[in-house]
Amino acid sequence: MSAKSARAGVGGLLKGFIQHPIIVSRVVVTKVRADPVRAAQAAADAMPPRLRPVIGKVAWPAARRARRVVRKLGMRMIRAPWDEAKEHWDSGRVSMAAEVLEPFTKYPFVKRRAAYYRGELEAISPDPIPPGPKVAILERVAGRVVHLITNSLPYTQAGYTVRTHRIVTSQKAAGLDPHVVTSWGFPMLQGHADAAPYEELDGVPYYRMLPDGRGEVPFEMRGRMIKGADAVTKLVTQLRPQVLHAATDHRNGSVAHAVRDRTGTPFVYEVRGFLEETWASRDPKRVGSQRHVLQREREAFLMREADAVVTLAETMANEIVERGVPRERIHLAPNAVDDSLLTAQYDGASFRREMGIEDREIVVGSVSSIVAYEGFATLLRAAALLRDQGNPVRVLIVGDGAERENLLELVTELGLSDAILPGRVGPEEALQAQDAIDIFVCPREDLRVTRLVTPLKPVEAMALGKPVVLSDLPALSELVGSDGAGMLVPAGDPGEFAKALGALADDPAKRAEMGEAGRAEVAAKRTWSRVAETYQALYRSLAER
Repeated sequence: MSAKSARAGVGGLLKGFIQHPIIVSRVVVTKVRADPVRAAQAAADAMPPRLRPVIGKVAWPAARRARRVVRKLGMRMIRAPWDEAKEHWDSGRVSMAAEVLEPFTKYPFVKRRAAYYRGELEAISPDPIPPGPKVAILERVAGRVVHLITNSLPYTQAGYTVRTHRIVTSQKAAGLDPHVVTSWGFPMLQGHADAAPYEELDGVPYYRMLPDGRGEVPFEMRGRMIKGADAVTKLVTQLRPQVLHAATDHRNGSVAHAVRDRTGTPFVYEVRGFLEETWASRDPKRVGSQRHVLQREREAFLMREADAVVTLAETMANEIVERGVPRERIHLAPNAVDDSLLTAQYDGASFRREMGIEDREIVVGSVSSIVAYEGFATLLRAAALLRDQGNPVRVLIVGDGAERENLLELVTELGLSDAILPGRVGPEEALQAQDAIDIFVCPREDLRVTRLVTPLKPVEAMALGKPVVLSDLPALSELVGSDGAGMLVPAGDPGEFAKALGALADDPAKRAEMGEAGRAEVAAKRTWSRVAETYQALYRSLAER
């Protein structure tokens, strides 16, 4: 390569990074539009392998800083329409967001944002992925299933990724052959430079559909879904599974739907939540918006099109029936725990000492994402009432989220100086925190999403023998059954929560009785080994069609 080409390549490399920075452990991939950029990529290929990740790690933050500087300068000229477009986008008026920016698309960063809005709209519109060539799979591997998911361990630690891994490890233990595929571009587009295209976690294969430096790198969802469908089709042709298993949301479902059409592989759609309802719950003006309606319609279409639907609870199954799916095609695979958790011992006493909690104190609280609909403000107000009544409890809320700062302000306002909100902790420490709590509280607000979707953390608390106090909502009442495994309280009522917590705080025998009833409820219905049996029977029925 000539010195002139190398210099041109470096210039193209910087230009590409400003447009769309991506890091790959073995090559720096840019948005290839011109020969200088290809020269830059060739230059990166020529680097010694041990230096390429270092170059990527330096270039990634530098490119992001450069993009912010360029955007800041441009924003001075188009601040008003930019803010108007963002308001439309946040409110779910996606078409209007793109239209407002259209007159200003001579600026590259505006053109990019307008294209992003249009691509996101197309992703939830009918037929987002064009038809592809048919592929004949003559002989499939018995018991093999390919799971299509959004993100995964070890890069993302969340309820979604933990559930995925528990499902596939329990399936493997039951004799199935699960394989996992994450969404196109994950985790590289999230900044993980050294992600490999294949790895095994606890013996389960995980595949990453990563950019390879050839062609465009789409920055909007529809483009990534199209690339994902092509990549998964190729993988399915190689693996020859009996079943595709896509977990919400519609992005994974649409890919599975397209791959079924191309390869004839049956697909299961697992509805873990109604994400359009979660999104709409954060702002009332979003309800009925273009984005809300179109995403709901897209989700309903995929539920109806799937060969079978799996969901977490009967309340969710009822909602799916309302969206046009016959009840006999819906199967329950509830939030569950490892069988070992029923007999596990965690050092909650050490966690209490670390937090400055005395043995005699009654700790009430939760381990959870801290978002508004979890209703922890109700718990804090209930604790303040108990303090004022001379029956104090110690509040412990472990986790992080958008609502944490508001809760800290409320703690100050209520004078609850002994309340503890330590922020996010690791998975093992989270279970220690669960064990440190005397009464687990789930005070969710009464919203459409909380009436439909069941959380996992109360199930873990029940498995550990903790009494649970929950908002009286359909999805939560289903968790505790009818055998005294928990106490239900009107949602959003601090006085009623105070009454329930005070009664349990004064009655250790009742706490122990409720804890044992909860453990029995989980053992009977909510262990991963039992859930694996449900999946195994479902896959067998689809393979025998």
